[in-house]
Amino acid sequence: MPWPVYLAFKHLFPTGRRGSPLWSTLVRAALGATGLFVILLGLLWGNGVLARLWTYTPSKATLAEDLGSVWLWVTAGVVLVVMIFRSTPFFNAMSIFGITLGVTVLITVQSVMNGFAHEYERVFIETQGHLAVTTGGIIENPQEVVQVLKQVPGVTLAEPIMTGVVGLVYQNLPAYPLVRSFDMNSPDAKRDPLASDVIEGSFDDLDDQSVLVGAGLAERLGLHVGDLVDVSYPRMLEEIKRDHVPMPRELKVAGILESGWVGLDDNTVFFSLRLMRELNGFTDEAYRIEVRLDNDDLGHTLDLQTTLQKALQPLGDRRVAAGDKNGQFNVETWQEINRDQMQILLVEKSVMFYIMIVIVIVAAFCILCSLATSVVRKTREIGVLGALGARPAQVAAVFCLQGMFIGLVGTLLGVVLAVVLLHYRQNIVGAFVDQRLIRDFYKFYSFPVQYRALDFVKIIGFTFVISTLAGVLPAWWAARLKPAECLRYE
Repeated sequence: MPWPVYLAFKHLFPTGRRGSPLWSTLVRAALGATGLFVILLGLLWGNGVLARLWTYTPSKATLAEDLGSVWLWVTAGVVLVVMIFRSTPFFNAMSIFGITLGVTVLITVQSVMNGFAHEYERVFIETQGHLAVTTGGIIENPQEVVQVLKQVPGVTLAEPIMTGVVGLVYQNLPAYPLVRSFDMNSPDAKRDPLASDVIEGSFDDLDDQSVLVGAGLAERLGLHVGDLVDVSYPRMLEEIKRDHVPMPRELKVAGILESGWVGLDDNTVFFSLRLMRELNGFTDEAYRIEVRLDNDDLGHTLDLQTTLQKALQPLGDRRVAAGDKNGQFNVETWQEINRDQMQILLVEKSVMFYIMIVIVIVAAFCILCSLATSVVRKTREIGVLGALGARPAQVAAVFCLQGMFIGLVGTLLGVVLAVVLLHYRQNIVGAFVDQRLIRDFYKFYSFPVQYRALDFVKIIGFTFVISTLAGVLPAWWAARLKPAECLRYE
């Protein structure tokens, strides 16, 4: 091992420091961690947090296991902190914890934002398809378009869709949900991803006299499978103007659907396509055609968008020539349809990254101050090294390597701590925030997380580099010291 590396490591973790035996330190650290955990439980009990966790945790045994895991992690953390303070000087230890905190926050924030983006992508694809074919108005004879789409390799499903808003009344409780159709006459209806989300009843029971209801809406109205609901539709107003007296349609609840996205489950019902056409006064039309592909990759989706646009061009030209001014088709990806929401998520992730990276920069200044202090304290040793023939570059390397080691240890601890926090994110967030607020605000039942290797590489690489650079100024200072001046007053 080169001697600059050895000296850097020994300065960071010196041996021979006086203190109590190791076993005594570990025992006292474990007892202290247990006391800290008991105090934490007492505070949570006093604030009503434990009662809330007990209420919203489905399995009490799971809650007990989670509390036991928290105690183990708290104990391990306290022991680790004590061992670091026991083996390295105070300022070095604080620099390590500064880097640890910065890496933990960066990984946690980026992984949660990635999770939200991934869940929104999943929801948009599941509810809207990979691609949507639209015109400037109503699509006439959509089955002709569907046949063209199905001939393109990579297309697994193409279904005509109608959407709208209806009035729903059950036992004098009104609601005005969005409505989406399923083409129950098509053998491909069961291949729609939403078809597998029915948790009560059966998707096969949906017909022209029944309805599927989102789980949140069903809970709010107290609906169950087999209940009858009155449905009012916008065309009733036109019938009233013609002196007709339309009656609401009575539909039977065929099933309860839970997609995992609160935004859909709380405000959506599902009709058969034929019923939707009947209520809107259509015979064989659709508002759009949803296209599902064999691959969720965005690049694949963009390639097929171009292919489908070209495949539909001849059909669109024929319809325009036949007098259909809305005959030309437009193929949009799910990302284009929801560009505003996806752009907001991207901006939030970028802003949070640049805000949280300040923590790492502050920690780097702590490293700089710690190493500068070390240069002052080690002036005599630097002079001895110079007198023994050490080159200025070798002296500088000792302090640069110390910054690198601090960054390495802090980064590793930060990654481990971030993974642990993200694993118990639901319990941690639920301890301080009502789960219903998370559900209502974020529109998901839980905080999603997605780990991306590129984010880990960027965070670890940036932290490692900036920690090493933090040692450059003290190293330059140490390299400029003259051995004679260092030893003159020693």
